[in-house]
Amino acid sequence: MSEHHQFIFPRDVHLPPPDWPQLEARLLEGGYVLAATGDGIPYRAQQDYEFDADDATWCSPQYCVGPAARPYLSAEVLADYDADPWHFPLMLLAYDGPNPCVQVGENLCAPSLPGSDDPPSPMPSRLDIDLIGEAYENPAVQWHFAEHGRDYRIFELNWHYSLAMGFRMVRTQGLDRESAEGLARLIGELTGMAMGCSHRHL
Repeated sequence: MSEHHQFIFPRDVHLPPPDWPQLEARLLEGGYVLAATGDGIPYRAQQDYEFDADDATWCSPQYCVGPAARPYLSAEVLADYDADPWHFPLMLLAYDGPNPCVQVGENLCAPSLPGSDDPPSPMPSRLDIDLIGEAYENPAVQWHFAEHGRDYRIFELNWHYSLAMGFRMVRTQGLDRESAEGLARLIGELTGMAMGCSHRHL
């Protein structure tokens, strides 16, 4: 059985991470997630609570996406959400080790330079894996691309919605890319930091 999750994370991995318990409080206060009691518990909460939480230094309960988040969802996902919102869990994860958490799956794509029309490549080369490894060891690392004459950090490259890395993650399920990008905008507004998002297929 395959698993599909979406991750939202600060794009500037090298900067101090935002306060995730504070974000949790703002999501609850704003009605963007439901209190994780009674009818507010998503279906998946008991099935895979430990799936990504084992390595986290802090994690929230699995919340159900709340009605205040509806404007950030695509029309297709919104229809499914309105029919059964308990299929849309959301959990916050914090990792405080020396290295960031990396979330990738079978769908990992090779990156493209910003502004490039290169289509996503489903089979990453050794170089692409090395880029991830170098950023894991040093999130502030930059690579020089002579063709553009400038340096890029890991998320200044376009990973085609296939890579998540950082010390703070929001894990969701049931979203399409448009909805994940919508929630990333919301979380960016709440934290004051630019957010990226990705899809992981296991």
